[in-house]
Amino acid sequence: MDRNDLLKWIRRDGSGIVDSFLPLGARAELEGVIRDGRQEVDADAYLMFVSIRALLSKGGMASCESDREAGQIMALLNA
Repeated sequence: MDRNDLLKWIRRDGSGIVDSFLPLGARAELEGVIRDGRQEVDADAYLMFVSIRALLSKGGMASCESDREAGQIMALLNA
C-alpha cells in the first residue's frame, strides 16, 4: 500500500485504523503523559500516530522508517 492509498484509508476510516492497529499499552502510555502534565498532547493525534506506526511495522517497515513515515503521514493529514 502506498502513502496515498493509506491517506485515503485514514480519511475514510481513521477510527477503524486506531481500533485495529493501536498497540497494547498505548492508551496507558498516553494517560501517563497526560497525568504527568509536563507536555500538552493531542490524544487523538497520538493514538493515530502510534496506530499508523504499528500498521507500517506490521507491513515489514523498519522501526525508524515507520516512525518517519508515520510522522509524514500525520503532517499530510493536518495540511
